[in-house]
Amino acid sequence: MTVEATPPVLAIDRSRPPERIELGDGSSWVDLTRGFVLEPNALLAELVDTVSWMQAGTWRYDHYVDERRLGAGIRHDQAPPALRQSRLHLDAAYRVRFGDAVAIRYRDGSDFQGRHSDRQMKWLDDTLVAIVVIGTPRPFELRPRGDWRDPEARADTTGEVRLQLGDGDLMVMGGRCQQDWLHGVPEAPGHTEPRISITWRWTRRSGRPDTNPGYLDGRSFSDRPNMAGYRMRPPSPG
Repeated sequence: MTVEATPPVLAIDRSRPPERIELGDGSSWVDLTRGFVLEPNALLAELVDTVSWMQAGTWRYDHYVDERRLGAGIRHDQAPPALRQSRLHLDAAYRVRFGDAVAIRYRDGSDFQGRHSDRQMKWLDDTLVAIVVIGTPRPFELRPRGDWRDPEARADTTGEVRLQLGDGDLMVMGGRCQQDWLHGVPEAPGHTEPRISITWRWTRRSGRPDTNPGYLDGRSFSDRPNMAGYRMRPPSPG
């Protein structure tokens, strides 16, 4: 007697088409799918309780500066069903193979991520950065890259795009977004609930690689021995 295999229960909604948001001249874009994860609160609780969260810090001249958030890597074969299914859906939808997931935990509204681009991929001319966001919605900002040495350029919000992401939303940044745009999660005063983003990345590895020093590279005084630019350690209790 042949026993038919029971199909897996879907934890994501594959039927919802994404909304395409063109950025600037159209060489950069964002695909946004609201409510992509079907039970985001259950996934949030599972990740908070089971993931080995770490505190990251970068070396800045004479000491490590801790990031205002926690992080963890999640291997595909060890991920909860919702994340495994998300990765498989992304591979099929965009016809590429994404890497393993990286999770970022914002413990409350005082945790944040400054504006940056994912330059660690090096090849930035054609990339995909997919992010599932669970927890209380918070702003996610995108703005054109400018000369941040100029105070007027830093203050200029022309072209800025601001999205509210959470509750299982899926966002994919594509094209030249990591080359020409910056993104970040600002502080959210008054927010007391956690927020977790899960990120998968892919790059075509075309064009000229970015060889400039990145955020993860250490900064040292010239007369000091070099220190590891980036470290991960268990977070302090409380």
